[in-house]
Amino acid sequence: MPASPVPAPGARLLTALAGAQLLVALDFSIIYVALPDIGASLHFSAVALQWIVSAYAIFFAGFLLLGGQLADVFGAGRVFLAAQLLFAASSTGAALSGSAATLIAARVGHGVAAALLVPATLGLLSSAYPAGPERDRAVSVWGTTGAVGLALGVTAGGGILAVASWQWIFWVNIPIVAVCLLAAGNAVRSTAVEERVPVATSATLSACTTVVAVVLAFTELSRAHPNTTVVAAALMVTVLAGGLLALSQSRRRPLVPRALLRVRTLQVACLVAALYMASFGAEFYLVTLYLQDVRAYSALAAGMAFLPLAGAIVVGNTVAGRLAGSLPLRRLLSTAFLTGAVGLLVLALAVGNDGGYAPGILPGLLLSGFGQGMAFTGMFITGTRDLPQESNGTGSALVTTAQYTGGSIGLALLVLLHGEHPASPDFVRTFCVTAAIAMAAAPLALFLLARTGREPAPVSRQDQPFEHRTGGHQ
Repeated sequence: MPASPVPAPGARLLTALAGAQLLVALDFSIIYVALPDIGASLHFSAVALQWIVSAYAIFFAGFLLLGGQLADVFGAGRVFLAAQLLFAASSTGAALSGSAATLIAARVGHGVAAALLVPATLGLLSSAYPAGPERDRAVSVWGTTGAVGLALGVTAGGGILAVASWQWIFWVNIPIVAVCLLAAGNAVRSTAVEERVPVATSATLSACTTVVAVVLAFTELSRAHPNTTVVAAALMVTVLAGGLLALSQSRRRPLVPRALLRVRTLQVACLVAALYMASFGAEFYLVTLYLQDVRAYSALAAGMAFLPLAGAIVVGNTVAGRLAGSLPLRRLLSTAFLTGAVGLLVLALAVGNDGGYAPGILPGLLLSGFGQGMAFTGMFITGTRDLPQESNGTGSALVTTAQYTGGSIGLALLVLLHGEHPASPDFVRTFCVTAAIAMAAAPLALFLLARTGREPAPVSRQDQPFEHRTGGHQ
């Protein structure tokens, strides 16, 4: 299934791809500081309020494999455009919501749109930039906007609430979508494939259902009083859907090509991505909760406190992009995770001593931000380095699925640890746990990548997804 020629990438295309990643990350984190205002305005119950966040995360993680498959089958450009339009429609619906149900439905739309957008964006990036220093620099820019978007989301949310109503945290998505579409222009439309092939519907739905059920079970477990019936039902669905997915993988048209699952760099990237979000990803939640509930920061003050973290992430992304061509990826990733883990330990000490922001919290944010910036760029360079051209979307989706599934499970476990009304000692314990998770990623990356070379793993014709037959690999 040959693809149309891709024009030489330029600043406009990279702007569109980076803007898309900013949109996905911003929409995930901007909601945190606005939860109290939204709950009071739309009369959310204490149980239902957490679904404003969970609806996005669950459907994002659950539909990523579908997004990756659609990007590979129908062309990353077409999926990119469709996802942007769905993001705009969901943002409009969220801003105009007059009830809890309509807002949660809009957040489901956000999650599905993000699940389509991320693999499409990475597919376009991998297609437009050849493997090597050029792609490493592009992934560094893409990674910078994504990682910074997580930090700036909290800052932007606090700033918006200081001058406007909570609806504007959704309206702000519209101009970002417009900039992405204008910057993309013909560059993404030209990447549509010339021939369509059937989508493996049953395997796709099984994969989506499996991930959604797993995340739903852990989301329910994170409550102070989980509903055991919901947890049991979710786990039962997980087993059934997972069994169907495993069965589909043994057939002629597997959802994920078997050869793709044997690519060592992709395996390692998925593993460290899960640990990344379970450690560094949980930092945003923990720091926000600590500053507002224990230190009594306002939403704006808590958001401003994240600015140094955002700056450190930018520096870490940039350094990783420059080092990726000369430093082995295993050393890059292990150094990144160890640096970030030290930052999380510094935060634990600062919380335990009840010190001020500048002498305690700030150094921890700077160190953890630098480490996670390096790790974010490094893990996606690792994950996309050896992917065959026709599987860019699916492979990229696997990395992000692992990332957000690991984040959802990790956050659920941390909430169980710190309890319903956490105090300083509870935050010390949870920050130490996140540091331990980050530290665990360092030796895994160091040893599992020790034998990988620069050449991509060969993919046989029998293992090509959905009977794709292309003219070569990257």
